[in-house]
Amino acid sequence: MKSLLLCILLAISIKGFAQDNLSISPLQMKQDISLLKSVLYNLHPGIYRYNTKEAFEKNFSDLENLAKKRMPIKLFYLQISQLVNKIKCGHTFPNPLNLEDSVKSMFFDDKVVPFFFKIINSKIIITNNVSNESLIKNGDEILSINNNTSSSIISKLLTVSRADGNNALQKKLNNISNRPNDSYGNTLFDIYYPLFFPNNNKMLSIQVKNVKGIKKSYALDYLSSSDRLKKYEALFGKVLENENTWNCKMLNSSTTYLKFGTFAFWNSYFNWKNYIDSCFTNINKNKQIENLVVDLRGNEGGSGNISNYILSMLTSKPLNSESNSKICYRYLSIPDSLKKYLSTWDKSFKQPKDSSSYTLNEIGLYQTKMEVADNPILPNTNSFKGKVYLLVDAECSSSTFEFAWTFQYNKLGQILGEPTGGTKQGLNGFEMFFFTMPNSKMEIDIPLVYFYHKKAKDEGIKPDILITLSQKDIYNNTDPVINYIIKSIK
Repeated sequence: MKSLLLCILLAISIKGFAQDNLSISPLQMKQDISLLKSVLYNLHPGIYRYNTKEAFEKNFSDLENLAKKRMPIKLFYLQISQLVNKIKCGHTFPNPLNLEDSVKSMFFDDKVVPFFFKIINSKIIITNNVSNESLIKNGDEILSINNNTSSSIISKLLTVSRADGNNALQKKLNNISNRPNDSYGNTLFDIYYPLFFPNNNKMLSIQVKNVKGIKKSYALDYLSSSDRLKKYEALFGKVLENENTWNCKMLNSSTTYLKFGTFAFWNSYFNWKNYIDSCFTNINKNKQIENLVVDLRGNEGGSGNISNYILSMLTSKPLNSESNSKICYRYLSIPDSLKKYLSTWDKSFKQPKDSSSYTLNEIGLYQTKMEVADNPILPNTNSFKGKVYLLVDAECSSSTFEFAWTFQYNKLGQILGEPTGGTKQGLNGFEMFFFTMPNSKMEIDIPLVYFYHKKAKDEGIKPDILITLSQKDIYNNTDPVINYIIKSIK
């Protein structure tokens, strides 16, 4: 009965993809699935963090049953995305940034919606309209797209939205939001909405409800991703990325605002240390400055060195973290049969590990024998001595989650905004393999290190003062967190 149901679901899905000629054979899928299974079972440290082995065997069995008939390549991409998302790891996903353009064209349509939006209270709220329809305003709620209700769209996209553990809903909803700074690559919505809801219509139909409750339907032209970006920048200014997401400015005569939009500068020559030093030198020279706002909202993470260096500027005493991390691996050596499908930035990740330095722990991972107590973060001689406000949201889920945890544990100031992503149970990450399937050419990011915190709760960091963005805030273009701080200081 179960196999029959899977076949029916596959037939329905294939019907929706009838317009795509590119497909993949059962043999090709079998090879790709077998390799993916081998990579996950042999190398992924967190595959059983939130799953039993029996549960994941069933996930693979279900996929193998679906793959017994030729399948459109786009549908296979979708099936793989849903499978790896069940690991509940924010660093394990098909990464579009690691695909060549020729491969991207197999999976993704360059036909995108002419607006950006944010998910608020499980509603799709327009933040930037770049269509030719001027009646659509920021703050309007999208009720349906091509007759698909917003709730059905969000429900489907949640199955491919990555996050750590079960403290995941807000982070997953945040991933679904279509933001301008994501449009240099491929947003989750741009990739997966056409896969879940294939449509050959030349026009896009949407129904919206404005802040006054008036409903109206519109027919809009699709845009290419590059044209959408050009229209956005013509209307709203340059989209900021990399070091341009950092900012230092005065909010008032006694308050400095520091914005850190990312800690990821892997291919950049930006001297972040000099920037931070310069900011704090200038802040400390001005004796009127009593308050410092550090804004990490929208920053998923990146380098822990950057995170720790900023923290060193916010303390007059050594900082410790609440829970002692144990570094663990799934493997000591990599099967030769897998090596050619794995790439990374550091060749040492592929080298066999010294078995004398590791012990097999109670959760079946190889844990370093050396005590891995987090080294204290020492105060910088140029550290700020006034009152500090830290702003966070659900996007803070990797090194920014760790930043917020250390900040809160050491009582460095007030945390404001929305609960973070991430989980105190520990993340998988730090070292990575990029696994490429030989037939479909899909690439999956595979984290290698398991950060182990015994008996920690599966939860993010809760702000001292909870302030959430509302539909009205978007309509009025206001920042409720900054407004709260300025009012409190006055």
